Amino acid sequence: MLKLKIPPSKIHKPSTQLSLKKFLLGLNRDLDSIKDAVNWNRDYGFYFDHSLQLNCETMSNLEMAVLYLEDRRFYVHKGIELRSIVRALKRLLQHGRINGISTIDQQVVRIATRRFERSFSRKANEITLAWLLNLHLSKRSIFEYYIYNAYFGYRMQGCEVASRKIFGLHASDLNERQASFIASLLPLPFPKEVYQRYTESGLHPLDDPSDIIAFAESVAPRWSRRVMYRFNIAQQAYDFKFRSL
Repeated sequence: MLKLKIPPSKIHKPSTQLSLKKFLLGLNRDLDSIKDAVNWNRDYGFYFDHSLQLNCETMSNLEMAVLYLEDRRFYVHKGIELRSIVRALKRLLQHGRINGISTIDQQVVRIATRRFERSFSRKANEITLAWLLNLHLSKRSIFEYYIYNAYFGYRMQGCEVASRKIFGLHASDLNERQASFIASLLPLPFPKEVYQRYTESGLHPLDDPSDIIAFAESVAPRWSRRVMYRFNIAQQAYDFKFRSL
């Protein structure tokens, strides 16, 4: 009897098996890419004059403000915070929109992979990668990447750039009110039109964030009101007792 020998490349594989393999390979590739980005930021940040020395014991004003607004249990959870999901669902029921569900780890995944589309699959990958990231990297290095790469406004990539452009100061030199203002920009980036008017006004740099917010009232009133609300909340950070690892 003649037996046909079928090349391995011609053998049919179930689509589910191929899809799972593709998913795992993509996950591994993304994880390696994010790890490389975080490690590079940690090891070579001094080239960009990163001024903050972040750690769990002695927090800078900016670190406390960012953690208070964005992820108060960052140093406790492993990239996934169930409490934030409950809070997000509560906001959905009360205000008809869902936000505030991402941990800082998940935002790091988003920044490093540059995937911002709104989809369930993207969110599922983001949560998975955030958890895996915690198995490979320290919380300090994850937070350092976040604070130095997050978008704070027009031409303001990272807290060091934002601090210098807005206040003319290193991030490490910000007082409590200035740090609270910079932290408030994470969900409400400094608008281009406000920045251009501010730098061209002859008033730049102003020391008091309240003066900047008042200046912005005539240019972007809605942003001004929203950032004032966040700014007032952020100032409560300095009395908050953060839990750390």
